[in-house]
Amino acid sequence: MDNIEQYQVNFLNALLLGDRPKCSEIMQEFKKFDRSIIALYEEVFQKSLYEIGVMWEFNKISVAVEHMASSIVEGLMNELFAEIMSMERKNKQVIISCVAEEEHQVGGKMVADIFEKNSWDAHYLGANTPVDELVSFCDLIKPDLVGLSLSVFTNVPFLLEEISALRKVTNVPIIIGGQALKKLGVELSEKFTDVIYLPNLKTVETYIEGCA
Repeated sequence: MDNIEQYQVNFLNALLLGDRPKCSEIMQEFKKFDRSIIALYEEVFQKSLYEIGVMWEFNKISVAVEHMASSIVEGLMNELFAEIMSMERKNKQVIISCVAEEEHQVGGKMVADIFEKNSWDAHYLGANTPVDELVSFCDLIKPDLVGLSLSVFTNVPFLLEEISALRKVTNVPIIIGGQALKKLGVELSEKFTDVIYLPNLKTVETYIEGCA
């Protein structure tokens, strides 16, 4: 294969069939074609999952297939973690969490991996973390940064609630992102102090580099 689009199409087809070995094979082939972990995550994994989400929304696939696809992608990301994580540490900590009621956690996991790649210690809390639990954990860890992810637009009120709750225990910057914020991320971030909307993994990495 000689273009990213073909890798993505082939990966999507393998995901829909639940063929994890084939997905892993395509992933390894892509890594030889493009060694950028961001390209793999955004151009292959993320785009495939977005298309699957649209298929589910229009009743072309079942929720079981959607969950299966997400599980396969998370498994492949776990396979990659040892080579992604930098052995150098910067003594910086970030908490990455999906907002309350948000069940789509792959995007947040991708962001956590990018922090680990750049020598941060990333505490990834996953899907549907209750507001009070996130606040308590933040007060315990006292991170240098907090990241909040959401994919479903109806969960935006939880995002606003969590930002307000976090501000009661910490003044560290908060980054926000996810599919639900494509059209209003900048506007929402401007309602708060030190809340930054980062639309993709490239902007996440650029932001991290600026924190050095």
